[in-house]
Amino acid sequence: MRSRSLNRLLSLALAIVFCISAYAAAVPASAKTVVYNEPNVRVGMYVTTSLLDTRHFSSLNQSANGFELGYLQGESFRKLFSLSEKAIIIVPQVNSRFENGKCVADENGNIGAYSAVIGKFSSYSSALSAAKSKNGFVAVVNGGYEARAYSSNSAEAAKKASGGRSVASPSASNIFILSSDGKIIASIENGKPLALRAQNGGAVNLPMRHRSGSINYYDYSGIFEYSVRDGRLWMENIIGLEDYTKCVMANEIGTNYSVETRKAFAVLARTVPLYAKHSKQGFDVCTNSACCQVYHGLYRMSEENNQIVDATRGLFCAYKGAPIMVLYHNSNGGASCSSVAAWGGTEVPYLTTVFQEEYEDGDKWQRVYTKQEFYKYLTSRNSFSKLSDEEISMKILETDPYGSSYITILSVSDGSGNVVEIETSEDVRSACGFSSANFDVEFSAKTKVLTSNGNVEERNVTSVLTANGIEEFDGFGESYKTVMGSSVTPDTVTVNGSGVGHGVGFSATGSEKLSKDGYSYKYILEFFFNGTTLEYAH
Repeated sequence: MRSRSLNRLLSLALAIVFCISAYAAAVPASAKTVVYNEPNVRVGMYVTTSLLDTRHFSSLNQSANGFELGYLQGESFRKLFSLSEKAIIIVPQVNSRFENGKCVADENGNIGAYSAVIGKFSSYSSALSAAKSKNGFVAVVNGGYEARAYSSNSAEAAKKASGGRSVASPSASNIFILSSDGKIIASIENGKPLALRAQNGGAVNLPMRHRSGSINYYDYSGIFEYSVRDGRLWMENIIGLEDYTKCVMANEIGTNYSVETRKAFAVLARTVPLYAKHSKQGFDVCTNSACCQVYHGLYRMSEENNQIVDATRGLFCAYKGAPIMVLYHNSNGGASCSSVAAWGGTEVPYLTTVFQEEYEDGDKWQRVYTKQEFYKYLTSRNSFSKLSDEEISMKILETDPYGSSYITILSVSDGSGNVVEIETSEDVRSACGFSSANFDVEFSAKTKVLTSNGNVEERNVTSVLTANGIEEFDGFGESYKTVMGSSVTPDTVTVNGSGVGHGVGFSATGSEKLSKDGYSYKYILEFFFNGTTLEYAH
């Protein structure tokens, strides 16, 4: 009896195992759980790039929770000590003075690079106790901590004031930590970059300088690492990829676009740091929107966008398995510009022209100038400053070889023989200051024409019928005699354009139209970046 029951239980167990195995085999791969090991992103905050120099001589850090300071061991934070101060200032160890809330480099400053050593200790707390008795500070050095009692701009003065104690000399990599009133709290002299974070998961408030020169204060999460290069601070924010993506979404796209467009954008925002454009500089991505993406930390973050990021968690856009170079813009005017047309160089297979006339009419724009106005406007631009008279002629010599209307060679000349030739569509857009390089130019003149009903009316015309046939105006210096015997000279130029931005890659306006027609974010990404796939970061 016992043997028969045992056999029935064994048969039942085998049946359950078989059913589970059959079910697992039937579940499509896309529905199975994907193991996603979220990487960290290094955001270059105080850096120098070809487009922007944001290095600081001093950095004010504020946190309502106080700070933890230490160093990074791999990706892990190793705490050395905590500070209860709500505001601290980080400066390189150079002679400097503290003035109007800022540290300023100065040979006659009061923050000296030489300091008297009281003693060496194995713990921060014991070094702090000794330093406080002399109104000094703690130095983190190789092998432990030192209590310092005095700081001076010269070795001789420090030695004299030290009472026979040894004197620590400066190093180009040393970093001072100051209180908000300029008093030295600690120095980092162990050759490692300084890492800090807010205590208890709080935010760190930092000043960020914009391209305009203005400074705004933003709250950031994660870990911050300071190093010294060329006497200035470089600082990187180490943050999880998903949190970084949520921060970018808040300031690059907001909440006014459709869900599918924002899902597509979330994938692209996540792809940018994975492409690691700045890897040779030691970080993945910078904060300059013209170079990488807008990153203002927790500013404007919304739960709605956070949920959209979570819905695409871990996904990035890849070409042959590698993260793509992400480019996006407002509107392409019906056909995207190829990367070759925009910047020259070799073909990028997923950044060629895609056509979307049936979906995107496109942000049409127009500029109209008189002869005098056109000369004044062009010569206010650096690229055309050598033009010397108002007889301006503008000719489109070549457009995108992949079929879009973006101009790749533009020739502008005057009546004195001066010629300016601009190549690549982004140089054309920059030189002209127009919304895009997707435009045409019409020179026109007011003249009397005979209409189909036999009336004579004054109209703006861009061409005239001459004895040699139809002649079109290419500039203000041209004058043609019509078959009726009157001379016509253009006096107005009209620039008709489409699109906003460089036109390469992802179009926000185009994506919206695809989304409204029922297409998913996956289709939208494949449409704008031909031949790409979605992969999981690791």
